[in-house]
Amino acid sequence: MNGLLITLTALALVVAPLLLTGCGGNGKDGTDGKDNSGSGNGKPDIACTTTMIADLAHQIGGEHINVHGIMKPGQDPHVYKVLPADGNLIAEADLVLMNGLHLEATLGNVIKNNAKGKVARLAKSDKIKTLGSADYEGAPDPHCWFNVSYFKVYAEGARDALIAIDPDHAEDYKKNADAYMTKLDALHTWVTEQIASIPKAQRVMITSHDAFQYYGDAYDIEVHGVIGISTEQQPRPGDLQKLETQIKERNVKALFIETSVSDALNELVRKAATNTGAKVGGTLFSDSLGDKDSAGATYEEMIRHNTKTIVEALK
Repeated sequence: MNGLLITLTALALVVAPLLLTGCGGNGKDGTDGKDNSGSGNGKPDIACTTTMIADLAHQIGGEHINVHGIMKPGQDPHVYKVLPADGNLIAEADLVLMNGLHLEATLGNVIKNNAKGKVARLAKSDKIKTLGSADYEGAPDPHCWFNVSYFKVYAEGARDALIAIDPDHAEDYKKNADAYMTKLDALHTWVTEQIASIPKAQRVMITSHDAFQYYGDAYDIEVHGVIGISTEQQPRPGDLQKLETQIKERNVKALFIETSVSDALNELVRKAATNTGAKVGGTLFSDSLGDKDSAGATYEEMIRHNTKTIVEALK
């Protein structure tokens, strides 16, 4: 009998750690092997495609939700390579918040095929007047968040989606959204004033890809990209020469590189600047926020950094 007790005790000591590992390993976000899903804590799991949307979810959901960002700072949604863990994360999420308008490319198909909870496409709204793409006939430009007023529409959509899956905290979601949208109103006014301080003839900005149409439309600045709205495109023969001619004809003072595009594409911008006598005016955050220690760690910080960089280079 004593021998049997010793054997059972030894078996328990071996099995217990395995059970603990089985419960705590392979985190839902697939990034660090820890259980980051929040399963069992009673909070809804929210999967967010882009870093801007993850920041938005934090702003509105606060302590009531578990936010899982699929893309990390600096990653380009146009060419994001889907990970095996992404499908599981999406399938287990109570809510998926995404941009829509084909920004997420391949990841959009994964969401379509795997999501079991609610999916909110935040850029698909009657309140957003989409701009077209010269490169893809009939395809809308998905970079709507660069009009701060349109990011308020994203906030409304995220708020309503959170209330739909978690009505018990509806009042908090409304309160948080109202406070955040008040900040966005102030940010929109500030950007408008800052860009207006640039002489009209000098309000021409050229970037690595055509991500800033909504910014230009909202704040009265002419924008051009080396390539079109998707970074999947490759520069065509003659694009650099055409760009350089435009820079000279318009007397463009500065060109801008971006944080989330390829080095090769940014190098074309540098080359155009060298060949025309223009300068590289700085680095802009476009399709992704920066890391937590950067000047673009949040949506508000990103917009302020970009605007300051543009104004300082073009005035």
